Amino acid sequence: MSGFGDAPLQAEEENVELRAKRGEILARILIEKDKTIFREGQDGTDTFVVESGRIGVFKNVEGKPVRLAVLEKGSMFGEMAAITGERRTATTIALEPSVVCRISRSTMQQKIGACDPFIRALLAILINNLSRVNERYATTAKVAEKMLADLKASTRADKEASPHATTPAKSDAQPT
Repeated sequence: MSGFGDAPLQAEEENVELRAKRGEILARILIEKDKTIFREGQDGTDTFVVESGRIGVFKNVEGKPVRLAVLEKGSMFGEMAAITGERRTATTIALEPSVVCRISRSTMQQKIGACDPFIRALLAILINNLSRVNERYATTAKVAEKMLADLKASTRADKEASPHATTPAKSDAQPT
């Protein structure tokens, strides 16, 4: 897949201000196809909502990208790192020209801080669970990919080892 690990979105973005409600400004960002929005391991700052287009979410497993999800209109991403303050756990790439709305970390923290403590604890549990599921999925997908490659290689080797195509037997008769 081209574009995996390209420069982050900041160099490519075009911002348009939107208001979520009075006094709150969200940035609308136009993203070209194959542009990286953020990379796994980067500091988590902002959360994004897909307004249009499709965004791929990838995890690096043994040096290769494994697709975790394809996000479409209305999907939110980047929220885990923005809420926990931890590094990004995946890379996001525009699979087609897309528009996303950026929600700043400070806005996310302010909204979560205003929640009931029970809701904040529930969010922490859900984020932890999702993080574990993503890790397990990425590992399982990598194992399945390896098994499929091994099966294909084995099938090719079997075909080459057993002569299915026979050469026609030579005829002793001479042409007249």
